[in-house]
Amino acid sequence: MYTFAIVALLALATIKLVDYLDDSIGGLDKIKGLLTFVVPIVAVFAIDYSMFPAWGVSVSEEWMGKLVTGFVVAGMTSPWRALFGYLTAGKAEDDESLRHHDHLRRAA
Repeated sequence: MYTFAIVALLALATIKLVDYLDDSIGGLDKIKGLLTFVVPIVAVFAIDYSMFPAWGVSVSEEWMGKLVTGFVVAGMTSPWRALFGYLTAGKAEDDESLRHHDHLRRAA
């Protein structure tokens, strides 16, 4: 349970850091998707965290567990962005995960 919370909160921190960098440094729109993958991988290696030992899963190499954990954190950014898009009054058009989905209908 704590492992899932750590991964989810690292994904939230990734979103906010990438958004902050995008707002602070102009012209990062083109590499925002790449930053969403690079930032969590670097963060996971920096804090020396892998989700696999907490679940009792053995990984052949420690660095592979950290790399996959970074990819899982990067993947958890999409649900956060979708949740933010749902909770905001207007559509967040700057969010790359929410673009070009106007044809979808929301169930009542």
